[in-house]
Amino acid sequence: MRAFHLLIDEAEPRRIDFHAEGPDHAFQIARNENQGVNVTLWEGERLLARMTKTEANVWKLHPLG
Repeated sequence: MRAFHLLIDEAEPRRIDFHAEGPDHAFQIARNENQGVNVTLWEGERLLARMTKTEANVWKLHPLG
């Protein structure tokens, strides 16, 4: 299993660490987050994705650059 973490950007930022076979498991972990929340997905020190929850179970991916 690989080590990942999510950084949830809210009034009080949070970090969620998890182990999974791949980064797609992050969507299961973040599914209960509020609409409009910004999240970054990391594998160790490597940024994999920036995303915003736009509505129930729909995520908008943002460019990394």
